[in-house]
Amino acid sequence: MAPRPADVSGIVMFRLAGQGFGLPVDDVREVVPLAWLDRPPHLPAMIEGILNLGGQAVPVLRLDRLLGVEGSHYGMDASILIMRPRPGGGVLGLLVEHVDGVREFGDFTAMDLPPGQSFNDCLAEVVERDGRSMNLLAWDRILLSQEQAALAEFQARTQQRLDALTEFGP
Repeated sequence: MAPRPADVSGIVMFRLAGQGFGLPVDDVREVVPLAWLDRPPHLPAMIEGILNLGGQAVPVLRLDRLLGVEGSHYGMDASILIMRPRPGGGVLGLLVEHVDGVREFGDFTAMDLPPGQSFNDCLAEVVERDGRSMNLLAWDRILLSQEQAALAEFQARTQQRLDALTEFGP
């Protein structure tokens, strides 16, 4: 179920293709600057690469592709949102163009978005602040269950490969 705005204490604000988006702050574990990503052959289109985050293999997803947003450009101010794992899933990262900051949900006015306005209801709400609107996403609704399962399997295989490499030491 998509988070109700009343359940959201704060919003991590970011941009994709010049549009404002947000995720509940409780769903984001940390924000890391764009880093070197391994790109093994035959990566699915939704995966930008694999981040080695302290020995943990973290698939980094192209959120723009998942949402069908075109025109994203990733420069030096791009970031990776490291998401809190969902039950049965591993840690995932989301590539975003720029993180604009974190704000309390009370700083925004909800536009009362009716259900069924987005794929899998991943758009929880459209909120507004200072005349600018932002799309609040529901992290638990961005991926389908089949995609989550495929990513968990991919991440497990990638972690095994990373662990095998570290057995030999630096």
